[in-house]
Amino acid sequence: MTDATQGLSGIGDLVTKLQSGTTGSGAQPLDVGSLLGNMSMTAIIVGLIAGLVGSGYFMYGKKSHNLTMVFSGIALCVVPYFISNNILLVCACLAMTAIPFVI
Repeated sequence: MTDATQGLSGIGDLVTKLQSGTTGSGAQPLDVGSLLGNMSMTAIIVGLIAGLVGSGYFMYGKKSHNLTMVFSGIALCVVPYFISNNILLVCACLAMTAIPFVI
């Protein structure tokens, strides 16, 4: 019975070390903020929604041979990575969403 208890405490210690980032290997803990850059949560959500709409525009434009929809879809998928201001990002995405229906 003591072997099973020692095994569970060993797993608990490993989980604690992984959460604190001190695994003993000298490797730095993975920082999620560095993977996302300086993007705020608002920018991430707006980019996700714009990417979903953009991929829909791209698929519809490709199927119907509508180049305006294709290029608007590509722009909606790519542009959120280059705009850091949230208000400007929302305005740009709304404009790109409306362009295929205006042109």
